[in-house]
Amino acid sequence: MTEPLALLRTGAVTCVGLDAPSTFAALRTRLNHFYDLPFVDTRGEPITAGLVTLGHDADRAPAIDKHAAMLARAIGECLDGLALPDTRDIPLLLCVAEVTRPGRIAALDAGLRPALERALERRFSPQSRVYAYGQAGAAIALNDAFALAGSHPFVLIAGVDSYASAGTLLALHGAGRVLSSVNTHGFIPGEAACAVLVARPGQVSPAPRWSKRQRARSAAPGATLFCTGLGIAREVAVIGSAAPNRAIALSDAIRTALGGLPPDSGAVGLRISGQSSEDFYAKEFALAAARTNLSATPLWMLADSLGETGAAAGLLALAWAYAAAHKGYAASFNILCLMAGDEGERSAALLSFGEFSA
Repeated sequence: MTEPLALLRTGAVTCVGLDAPSTFAALRTRLNHFYDLPFVDTRGEPITAGLVTLGHDADRAPAIDKHAAMLARAIGECLDGLALPDTRDIPLLLCVAEVTRPGRIAALDAGLRPALERALERRFSPQSRVYAYGQAGAAIALNDAFALAGSHPFVLIAGVDSYASAGTLLALHGAGRVLSSVNTHGFIPGEAACAVLVARPGQVSPAPRWSKRQRARSAAPGATLFCTGLGIAREVAVIGSAAPNRAIALSDAIRTALGGLPPDSGAVGLRISGQSSEDFYAKEFALAAARTNLSATPLWMLADSLGETGAAAGLLALAWAYAAAHKGYAASFNILCLMAGDEGERSAALLSFGEFSA
């Protein structure tokens, strides 16, 4: 990268809030909205999940329609009130579940964007793309956004995912990955959507939106959150493989991202992790932290309040950093967001809060 990428606006739909301010206020206080599903484990005990409740008929609609409804709401919030140019000049980088995900929606890649554009009554640039990499898709899309921002006024990165479908629950519970009365080392299924609007640092920045209060003041007026470092690597030791879990790829991604620390900006003072509560990923992230001397750095985990939200988790980590930086409760102006996908992609994004100086 030759210059950082500015994060201008966010939007979110989760089980704890149907917009970004509500979601990140809940995350800040470690609230959750988990409840029991009709799906039961082998002991007859219900599986716990964090589901989004949109109301009306949306919750009973086909899965792809609910995905589109969640995504439309997050993108609508992200773009709300902005005097944007025609969105047909804005690329939409759409992050979705891995192709190998059990119970994945049929024709997800081809069907989601048309359903979304119908819901929004907008069209996006022909350079829009789909990133089927699960949680790590956010960083891969962010990497492409650096190039796209050079020829487009804005780039919109959005993600949506759900682990609550019957096919996914059945397969992953059978594989011993879902938290249940017979498996205390699994993850809580969740679902969410998130959108982040990015642009070049020199682009005219819209007023940030991180609170429902009309006159909320930023921790640093005029400051913006920038992505200054990005590391992406591929791990051989994934769940189900015979290779030992040594966190090699995640450690490499972190070291690469940390190379983007601005001069005299201080060290990273906060980590925001998209990792689930699954034992495999907990060990991997702990090993990577030890290898990169970040073990003592404060850690915030999305899964504590939302469960495993897959392709939305990486963007939610970026959006939480945005809210925390602008509202002034982040422990540092340098924040490291960590993501990992089931197919082996590992990524780290370094975010720095301040005023841009060429």
